[in-house]
Amino acid sequence: MITTTIESSRSSASRQADTAERSPRLGVLVVGADGWLRDRVCELLEAEAGFRLAGVAGHTEEARSMAERERFDIAVVAHRPPAESGFEACCELRRTPTPPAVVICCAKPDGMLAASCAVADADALVSMHDCAAEWAGMLDRVARGVRFLPAVPPGVGAMLRDHLDAAQYAVFDMLLAGFPAAEVAAALRMPETELETRRSELLKRLEALPPARGAGY
Repeated sequence: MITTTIESSRSSASRQADTAERSPRLGVLVVGADGWLRDRVCELLEAEAGFRLAGVAGHTEEARSMAERERFDIAVVAHRPPAESGFEACCELRRTPTPPAVVICCAKPDGMLAASCAVADADALVSMHDCAAEWAGMLDRVARGVRFLPAVPPGVGAMLRDHLDAAQYAVFDMLLAGFPAAEVAAALRMPETELETRRSELLKRLEALPPARGAGY
């Protein structure tokens, strides 16, 4: 998978400061009903001294409940539509008091999924088929506050915009560009609660679209 790493100005400094204060072994929460993902992450973490499996949640509601009671450094979230929406879980985790970095794990990353990651404010998009070294490198970067997302091909971005109304278009463009939620809300003159509602509606719209030609990597 061809992946670009993008430094996140909205969160990098704060996450690096937090990491310095935490235990050397960063806690990872696995979210998803599939035991394969849990076993895969457990296997990887056993080989990575800096990480530990801190919790397993079978679904979005359980993940949010756990994250509200306990602090996790990273959440690895399964995305297997239509049964499991990793983007819905990401949004819910972002609403917790101390939100973890969120890694979306899917069968095959593409430009449409990368766009949805940007809208959902995910930190990374990874294939379940990537090798252990790629996973380890991704977790290390995410732990340091670096976004690990593929670039969205211009043609895919244009195609997605064609399916949005004017209000969705404005939100989509700013989130895709990586603007923090507070800046998006201020620029569009709306409360952050309304922005979150529009973000959720936008994600549902994007997930409902058919696969785009030229979206793969």
